[in-house]
Amino acid sequence: MRRRRAYNMTMTGIPIQAKRLRELDKLMGELGIAFGRMALLEEALTHSSYAAENPGSIDNERLEFFGDSVLKFVISEYLLERFPAYGEGSLTEIRNVLVSDKTLAGVAERLKLGRYILTGRRVSTTPSIAAGALEALIAAAYMDLGLIPVQHLIIRLFGAQATAVDRDETKENYKARLQEWAQSLAKPLPVYSLTGVEGPVHDRPVFSVSVSVGQTVMGAGTGHTKKEAEQAAARDALTRINTAEP
Repeated sequence: MRRRRAYNMTMTGIPIQAKRLRELDKLMGELGIAFGRMALLEEALTHSSYAAENPGSIDNERLEFFGDSVLKFVISEYLLERFPAYGEGSLTEIRNVLVSDKTLAGVAERLKLGRYILTGRRVSTTPSIAAGALEALIAAAYMDLGLIPVQHLIIRLFGAQATAVDRDETKENYKARLQEWAQSLAKPLPVYSLTGVEGPVHDRPVFSVSVSVGQTVMGAGTGHTKKEAEQAAARDALTRINTAEP
């Protein structure tokens, strides 16, 4: 389907070359979405180094800023529905991993997004540049297509990753880190003790847990599940350790 001529131009009225349009068409096919305003997609994929060398081009920094907010909003809503029993701590932990530069760069690499990003002559596409371009692309899709298509896109790109994070394959595992600390100093393994439960068991109770290494209580935490409370206790212990050690 042929687009209207205006859609084949950048925001400043510069025509997008036919070869570039074919590249963008291929990317849209891989993403499973179709932009109406190609100028937005072109802007999302334009690094500041390219814009500096090519007058009339607009870099993707503003879109990257907005895309970060769109991504966090959609991921937050998705996690609330995906993990209804999880408390704020666990949801925040999973979200922080999903929206991190490391995860974004991994998704961008899987999409081979780097081949579509415009950079300056002496600039190579780094994981950080690719992560920023992905955020900008999400913003461009939201502005052009609206919320529902962007929700579907983000879930396709990040849904499987959420499962991996929940299984502790990539998320910050404070219990594992505390155990590694204890083993490195030839100390006993951490022991977690349930110290209290508040609220009805059938309606999101709050568990309180302490963690000890040997005879020393190292930290304490709460959560809506025992697992969440244990992670919080381990995180508290690590914070105390890092504060005490030079």
